[in-house]
Amino acid sequence: MKILLVEDDRTIASGLEYSLQQDHFETLLCYDATSAKAVLSEQLSVLTLCIFDLSLPDGSGYELCKIVKAQSDIPVIFLTAIDDEVNVVMGLDMGADDYITK
Repeated sequence: MKILLVEDDRTIASGLEYSLQQDHFETLLCYDATSAKAVLSEQLSVLTLCIFDLSLPDGSGYELCKIVKAQSDIPVIFLTAIDDEVNVVMGLDMGADDYITK
């Protein structure tokens, strides 16, 4: 199982990546939307799950979710510190499969 993890906080990203790898998941780690878009354009067909932070230095997890959902039905999970109801509903309406707050 190959997971794309997009998280701009390097400490959180490292911890998540370590945990996923301990459970034998292969991870592709990106710290910004630009590198995530490159991975999506090159490797979307081999991904089985995407985990996106909402707030990225050069974009948002919402735009990444739109890219994924326009081309596939790979599950998308938002993992973010933004926990207000409007953002949760918006994320789920965009096709995210879950919305988890940090």
